[in-house]
Amino acid sequence: ALWMIVVGDALSSFIFGLIISVVPLVLTLALAIEPLNFIILLFGLILANLCFAALSVLLSAYPPTDIPATSMMLSSLVKFPLVFISGVFIPVEQLPQWGVAIASISPLTYFTDLTRQLFLNKGFYPLAADFLAVTAFAVAFMFAAVKLHGKTLAKRLS
Repeated sequence: ALWMIVVGDALSSFIFGLIISVVPLVLTLALAIEPLNFIILLFGLILANLCFAALSVLLSAYPPTDIPATSMMLSSLVKFPLVFISGVFIPVEQLPQWGVAIASISPLTYFTDLTRQLFLNKGFYPLAADFLAVTAFAVAFMFAAVKLHGKTLAKRLS
């Protein structure tokens, strides 16, 4: 079934993301920087990796191509600006109202907020809202990826 292929693709991206995530976690522990709750941080990291794996699979669905560079270019065009609108460099609470509105449509905003809460005890959204938002984005991205891959698969195989 198509959904199994899409989920399998997302799962491989998820596992790769988890492996890459070990580096900052080890650095954090090596520098004796402790989050308020390590278990919540791990859960958030797992959830964020699922969300961004689903986003990657969604972005690979269109345009229908068998050339990975095309998908990578689109992925970079979408993901790169997310870093700048998601409170990574400027906390969401310091953004103007229009900036907060734009930041709220990025899943990275909620993961960034979650990590700020766990390391700095400062967050813009409630922790539960961060988890709920990342979960909602992950489900929406995966659902859309399956639907879009279903529509573009025939073009890719021809």
